[in-house]
Amino acid sequence: MVLSELAVRLNCAEYKNWVKAGHCLLLLRSCLQGFVGREVLSFHRSLLAETPGLGPRATCRGGSRCSPRARQFQPQCQVCAEWKREILRHHVHRNADVHWGNCRPGRWPSDAWEVAKAFMPRGLTDKRGPEECDAVALLSFINSCDHFVVDRKKVIEVIKCRNELMHSSEMKVSSTWLLDFQMKIQTFLNEFKNIPEIVEVYSRIEQLLISDWTVHIPEGDQPDGCESEVGSYLSVSQVNEIEMELLKEKLQELYLLAEAQEVPPEEKEAGQSKSR
Repeated sequence: MVLSELAVRLNCAEYKNWVKAGHCLLLLRSCLQGFVGREVLSFHRSLLAETPGLGPRATCRGGSRCSPRARQFQPQCQVCAEWKREILRHHVHRNADVHWGNCRPGRWPSDAWEVAKAFMPRGLTDKRGPEECDAVALLSFINSCDHFVVDRKKVIEVIKCRNELMHSSEMKVSSTWLLDFQMKIQTFLNEFKNIPEIVEVYSRIEQLLISDWTVHIPEGDQPDGCESEVGSYLSVSQVNEIEMELLKEKLQELYLLAEAQEVPPEEKEAGQSKSR
């Protein structure tokens, strides 16, 4: 009974579409991690070349007074103030909200990743590198930092698709939605034809989206390696692994949304003064 119910659920066309799109985003994340990791270091080096005085010998003098809170950051030392100016100078959306709370400003002179987090969505304070981030964090960095020469409309479209997928309460999307997603993710990936790992993932995503994922649930125990490969079939263990990864992202999203509703008084006042 359990297996038959699982088969019905996993062979539901709209659920399969959701899993396919989610799997594509996981593949996208995996290929962007190495690329973004290299570009973070390159961006940091270019910042230090432009302003050598902000390098590893520069030291924050403000201590805990230079600790940002959410979107609020008032540096209390010259080094952090100059770093803030440099980050905003390279921020494509410099008039929009910057999640300074992601960062530890005292590490900006020597830690490229701490600088990169200023270009990403909230909730990344404890993330130590791109390998710990989801696709939307990496896409947001590409979209928000002028280090990247890319058609930002294409990046935004993929971010929108990812958010729609995460906000699907039933974990289902239509075939029309999936076709639109396929077009948008492939258009985005075409921006990186000179990056081998991204080119490789392009082919995998293309094959994944056109394949008929019939889920194979073995009747009895099978020796290791006997389950069908992804293509015509998707094993239960593979579906579970993908689903668990996506659910982790979904739960993190819900947590951040709930946290965002608890706006600190100082942020509320800052928002009101902006609107005046």
